[in-house]
Amino acid sequence: MTLPAWLVYGLGFTLVWTLCLTEVQGLQCYGCNILQGQRYVDVGCSNPEVITCTHSHKGFKHRFCIKTESTALGIVLTSGCATSRHCQQQELPGVRIHCCDSDLCNSAPSWRTSALHCFCALFCLLLLRMWL
Repeated sequence: MTLPAWLVYGLGFTLVWTLCLTEVQGLQCYGCNILQGQRYVDVGCSNPEVITCTHSHKGFKHRFCIKTESTALGIVLTSGCATSRHCQQQELPGVRIHCCDSDLCNSAPSWRTSALHCFCALFCLLLLRMWL
């Protein structure tokens, strides 16, 4: 095998491991207008921060990202981590509650790692091996 082929394989496998293992660290959500530890995160929601969710809150597991929006004003009120209990709440008049269960899903659409991404990366590596 040639040196360029080894470099391609090395970079490819590094990419696959990075993509597949990033989800193990805990759910990440965009956070704003919330209390995270001892500080408020992005008051006003003008520039939401990426936060890593704690594993549980009052005995309930954080498995979701949540975003609440004002239906009248069309603005984000809060965003952060949530339990299934938070996501099952009835929507208040004028407030839309949106819950989702993948990294950084509670904002504008963004690229997220999934099992499909890992499969596609592995498939591309196999095709590359056949080509080289």
